[in-house]
Amino acid sequence: MAGQRARTPYQDAGPRTEDRALPAQRSWPAGAGAAGAPGRRADTAAPRQVRSPRPGAARRRQQARRRGGTAAAFSAVGLPLLGAVADELDGPGVGLLFAVGSVLGTAAAALLCSRTGRWWVVTAAPVVVLLTASGVEYLAHPGKYQGRNLGTGALRWVVGAFPVMAAAVAVALVVVAVRVTAARRRAVPERRRTGRTAVPVGRGRRG
Repeated sequence: MAGQRARTPYQDAGPRTEDRALPAQRSWPAGAGAAGAPGRRADTAAPRQVRSPRPGAARRRQQARRRGGTAAAFSAVGLPLLGAVADELDGPGVGLLFAVGSVLGTAAAALLCSRTGRWWVVTAAPVVVLLTASGVEYLAHPGKYQGRNLGTGALRWVVGAFPVMAAAVAVALVVVAVRVTAARRRAVPERRRTGRTAVPVGRGRRG
């Protein structure tokens, strides 16, 4: 027919039933990723926030360690020195008061020192005992130890202070062993109370 556009066979056939319309694609907000899609579980969870320790806690622990180290040093040196001076004032030579002061001072130092200071207390105990005994004896009788007498006096100091040195070291080792055992016993209930399997930070549980 004139004035009417010719229709193609495809248009006369109408829409094809086998050609299904494609579903509309939904756009998710930027940064949502796989975790923002409904019905899909994210493989990774958000990183956990780790609480930072309070700034004053570390400072207080450091101050406590310093006070403990100072008290341990005064005990290890001060008590043997007081005992040796008391023995010299009571009579010539160091004796029982010096031995008691050395043992008590070493035990107090091993009890008050930090974990890293235990080795120093054990190894320094005999040196402190010997130097204190010989130093007080020499200062109390300087004219007695001149020339060859100094070597004889030094040998006598070592022999006389050896039992006190051995006792001080033994007491220090016992105190350190008691502290280690007590710390392990306190750690066992703590691990039982908080002994859950820790989940790594930034990695969640999968379903």
